[in-house]
Amino acid sequence: MKTTIVNTLILILIFNLIMIIFPEGKTQKFCRVSIKLLIMIFILDNIFLNGSLNVNLLKTSEAPAYQREIKVNSPEIIAFINKENFKGEEVVSDIILSFTEDMEVSASVYLRKMIGNDELNKLKSNIAEIFQLKSDNIYINGGGYE
Repeated sequence: MKTTIVNTLILILIFNLIMIIFPEGKTQKFCRVSIKLLIMIFILDNIFLNGSLNVNLLKTSEAPAYQREIKVNSPEIIAFINKENFKGEEVVSDIILSFTEDMEVSASVYLRKMIGNDELNKLKSNIAEIFQLKSDNIYINGGGYE
């Protein structure tokens, strides 16, 4: 309520300043009518709508960050990775490549089984080599016990 009273007083002050600046005539009459209308809308908005009208016209909303994902559906690539790292056993189930707005590429690898740290590091280095990524941008998901 305090802000409503302060804002109303500021609008009345602006109204009085405009009346001093503009001379008598059509311009002053138009300003007087339009500012009175603005004050009435502002007061009614604060009383009935709790100040819900938003007049931030100049504020630009930021667009969401550009990010796309590509799911590697090629069974040959996944079979090759499984063959090279796990002797043909189906451990890697899916690979998803994500592109950010800076065109940085990261990979999410989904596993069907738990693997050790040595196998994990070898898998990361092989996938980094295949997709030409940094090993830090490869994330391993899954790997629950069967």
